[in-house]
Amino acid sequence: MRLNLNREDRRLLTIAAVLFIACALLAIFLSPEQSDAHFATTYSTSSEGAKAAYLLLRETGYRIERWERPPAELSDPQRCIFILADPNELPTQADKNALARFLLDGGVVVLGGGLSALFVSESAPATLPVPLGWQTFAAQAPSVEARNAPEIKLDAAAAWARAGNGIGLYGDDSRYVVMQYARGKGRLLWLVSASPLTNAGLRESGNLEFLLSTIGDKSRRVLWDEYFHGRRSTEPVTVSHPQMTWLFGQLTFVAVAVLLTFSRRSGPQRAPAVESRLSPLEYVRALGQLYEHANAANVAVDIFYERFRYTLTRRLGLRPSITSDELARAVADRWPGIERDDLRSLLESCQSARFFEDLTQREALALVQRLYTYSQRLKLFPAAAKESR
Repeated sequence: MRLNLNREDRRLLTIAAVLFIACALLAIFLSPEQSDAHFATTYSTSSEGAKAAYLLLRETGYRIERWERPPAELSDPQRCIFILADPNELPTQADKNALARFLLDGGVVVLGGGLSALFVSESAPATLPVPLGWQTFAAQAPSVEARNAPEIKLDAAAAWARAGNGIGLYGDDSRYVVMQYARGKGRLLWLVSASPLTNAGLRESGNLEFLLSTIGDKSRRVLWDEYFHGRRSTEPVTVSHPQMTWLFGQLTFVAVAVLLTFSRRSGPQRAPAVESRLSPLEYVRALGQLYEHANAANVAVDIFYERFRYTLTRRLGLRPSITSDELARAVADRWPGIERDDLRSLLESCQSARFFEDLTQREALALVQRLYTYSQRLKLFPAAAKESR
């Protein structure tokens, strides 16, 4: 279908398209790095990332690979070490059970990061009132790591007390920063922070030796977790750059908007329905606004009261000047279900309210509603009679 656009419409469309493409290109080239740069992921080259450790182990002959599957698929635990550094997604109970089985069957788990306590059942380190920052900690117990790395340096914001349940491998006189727990045939090596494994921490003295000593034999399979960094090997491949998703989303939105506006402009035209000023509803609204503006609530009560009384006396064949008490008695005799005293009180209240110029809208509405209820019960007016059926 060819669009019938004049010169002004084409110019406006061209300017909008140029601005849209320019904004999209600026968003692609000037957008910040992805959020995983702040975690120890092997895909990140920032100081908090761990790509340096991954590439170093791979190029020196270690059997290292990125693990992007759930822990339940871990196999051959006795010849495998699982590095869970800076997880930023919560584990399920099935994930925790799989890690526990992996340790019981002889696997080694290196754990570190803020959410580490959610993956194991051992006592978590306590958060320090003031973070220590990057500090050097000495080995506190004999181990393979301590033999090759007497000291390590890490960024500590938490620590274990000296009276911990596990074996404190590194720390100082008052705290531990690396703990070792025996679990079945395997062991858990828990760091208060994954900073020794990051790109920045790997350059510090003792950290690389600590990592190599923990892995040990090059024939051991090293699995660096990326599953809890949001990487899923079973998920469909997405667009390489996240801004492309927004770009296609905006294009789709613009296409739908153009289609809708064109269809509205090209479709049949119908005049909107205009309410006649001669309709009863228009008269009622105008009259109500007039009463509201003049604060004449008593006038509204007087009009409905006079109509009610006139219709009721004609229905009963009574004289118009009959008193409220006599009218209430006549109605109660004709309709046994009507309470005489209540009707008499209502009629007297309405008769008195006509002379009160300061009658509030709330009081006037209450009186009119009570009169309307009686008109429904007595079927005085055609509309009230239909509503009462």
